[in-house]
Order: sequence, then C-alpha cells, then structure tokens
Amino acid sequence: MTPQAIAEREGMVLLGWLRLLGWSVVMERDGARWIGLAQRPDTGGTDFRVSGSAASRRELVSLLFSRAIQGQELLAA
Repeated sequence: MTPQAIAEREGMVLLGWLRLLGWSVVMERDGARWIGLAQRPDTGGTDFRVSGSAASRRELVSLLFSRAIQGQELLAA
C-alpha cells in the first residue's frame, strides 16, 4: 500500500469516527485548498461547530477531528 493510500485510509477512519460521535461534516475544495465544517447538536439545542482549511483533504479531516475533540473536552470541563 502506498503512503498516499495509507493517508487517505487514515482520513476515512477519522471521518468515520466523527460521524459515529454524532458530527456532520461538509468539506469542499476551494481552489488549491480544502475547506470544511463539522457540527454537532449540543444539549442546549444549539449546534457546536468547528471549521478549518488545509492543503489536502486528509489534513482537513485531521484538523476538524482534532478541533472537535478539543471542543468536546472544553465543554465537558
């Protein structure tokens, strides 16, 4: 398996985890960059959102996953 294929597979795993944790994720290409938004309903009836941009789809998934987990940790504290 090539390094590119491994990176794409890892990105799909992280994306899958986000969705299993209740996040909806939208990503699209904007010129040379990828932009994305992940949101999850909060217990108060509002949505918790994280967004970002990156040079590759895999980097964007990693960034959104990291921000989502950090946000959840802050809400739990």
